[in-house]
Formats: sequence, structure tokens, C-alpha cells
Amino acid sequence: MNEGLGRTRKGIMGLLLACALLVGMVSPAGAVEPLPITCTAAGAVTVIPGSPDLWSFYGAGSCQGDLEGTYLLQFSGIGVSDGLGLCPAPPGDVLVTNFGAIVTGTLTNLTTFATKPLAQTWFAPVTTYPIATPFLIDASAMGDKAGAGSIFNHIFLNCAGTPTAQFTFAWLT
Repeated sequence: MNEGLGRTRKGIMGLLLACALLVGMVSPAGAVEPLPITCTAAGAVTVIPGSPDLWSFYGAGSCQGDLEGTYLLQFSGIGVSDGLGLCPAPPGDVLVTNFGAIVTGTLTNLTTFATKPLAQTWFAPVTTYPIATPFLIDASAMGDKAGAGSIFNHIFLNCAGTPTAQFTFAWLT
């Protein structure tokens, strides 16, 4: 009897899951949901301690997600912050505050070779550096929406080491 009840429960759960997936895939006619563009890139970050602290970075990689294909990404940015977290050693404050950067670049569709400009503001009222530096994105300058990302830099807290960085970020179009 318990075995039959278990099968019934599994059947009902499967049916509910299928209905939920079907409802999630159906949207009103003419409705277009914002689609994310997700990017992964490699590049470099250079920081210069001061008041404020200066940031400069660049990168290249790929993006996808808006149903228009895969893009080649090239970008650069300049910014400022208060504090550099754990760099330079010995650290002043552990946290970085008031991080803000202007980021520009180009997305090139790898199928059509059509280009789209990239113009974003990356910011974080409070973040960390150097290992992972999470940030928010304001992409409204291009009519896009908000997003988020992270810069991964200076493995093993080697602040004097190479400026090599990994960038991961996404925003809604």
C-alpha cells in the first residue's frame, strides 16, 4: 500500500512540475522579457594608491545570451575608489568603498560581424579587493538595464604580482 501511495505522489509531483514548466514557457503575445547578456573575459587591472585610488583595466572575451549569437567582447575602464582593500600590503582598510568605473567597449557578433557599443558604469558602495571584487552595473546609457559582475585579480594576495584578471559580468538588455 505504501508503494502505491509513493507512486501516486511521484506522479502528482511530476504532473505539477510539468504544468509549472509549461506555464513558465508561455508568455502573453507580444511580451518580450529582458534577456541577459553574460560575458567572461581575461585582461588586466592596474590600481594606483592615492586619494582617491585610481583603477584602470581592459579585457577581451566572449558574451552570449540575448538570442542574437555569440559576441567577441573588447572593453576598457577607468575608475576610482576609497581604499584598495588588502592591497597594498600592509592593508589600510579591508574593504573598498565608493568604487566606480566607466566602462566602454564593443561587442562584435561572430556570425554577422555586426557591432554593438558597450557603455556601462560599474559601481559598488562597498566591495573587496584583490581576490574577488563584486560590483553592480548600470547599463542605462545604452538603454539596457542593470546587472552585476566580479573581477578576480591577484591570486594568493600577491599585490605586487602581475595585474592579470578574470572578468565575469552580466546585464539585462
